Amino acid sequence: MKPIKQCNWAGCNNIVPYDQRYCDKHKKHINKYRYHKRMYASDESKYQQFYKSTQWRKMSRHWLERNPICVKCYEQGIIRPAQIVDHVHEIKDDWSRRLDETNLQSLCRTCHNRKTKAEKLKREAK
Repeated sequence: MKPIKQCNWAGCNNIVPYDQRYCDKHKKHINKYRYHKRMYASDESKYQQFYKSTQWRKMSRHWLERNPICVKCYEQGIIRPAQIVDHVHEIKDDWSRRLDETNLQSLCRTCHNRKTKAEKLKREAK
């Protein structure tokens, strides 16, 4: 049996498993707060709003229709369907190229996560 504790929400007496912070009722409030902060009040808000824009959604959908294979896997001789349209040069590094088709590539989720992690580590090293 998992150990239990009280919900971290001030004044809440609900019991939750020890590996969770909030009960189901208050998880929604925390997630809503984090979403709002990320979308509107953080350094990332400009980028998050761009990725939700109609212009980007249409462009990325059309890109995937025309380029359905992961570029990185294809270079290794593997044919895998792409799920994500990626910016070769991240928009955090060059905002002006966010809608430039020469800056786009199709990637599977694995390759995209690998590339994003490497870019993040490179940015943090600077």
